[in-house]
Amino acid sequence: MEINADIDLPPSLQETITAVQQLSRGKAPGSDVIPAEIYKHGGPQMINPITVLLQKMWHHGQVPQDFNDSTIVHLYRKKGNRQLCDNHRGISLLKIAGKNFANILLNRLNAHLERGLLPESQCGFRR
Repeated sequence: MEINADIDLPPSLQETITAVQQLSRGKAPGSDVIPAEIYKHGGPQMINPITVLLQKMWHHGQVPQDFNDSTIVHLYRKKGNRQLCDNHRGISLLKIAGKNFANILLNRLNAHLERGLLPESQCGFRR
């Protein structure tokens, strides 16, 4: 079998399920305010339409802009003077649907690279 035979296929239902299972619980959602828990507990009523959406994105070769947009929020580090910028950090809040797509791509790339494409001497970017 050719090494990249499956990397060109649209996302499968199983890949979507795996990507949803990889989502962290208790994290802040993006601008759509849909938390990961909704995806995790939504069952087939949630997973099937997401898979169809991701497959359509794949066929059209376009990712919606709002999947790429993030809301940047600053958080106090809980130490030092609240008035100083150095005591704050920024986080980017992304929509969970976009994270699902990114997880599918990441899983594919990792699997693809682990099929003997990386030399044994490379220790970084490995699982």
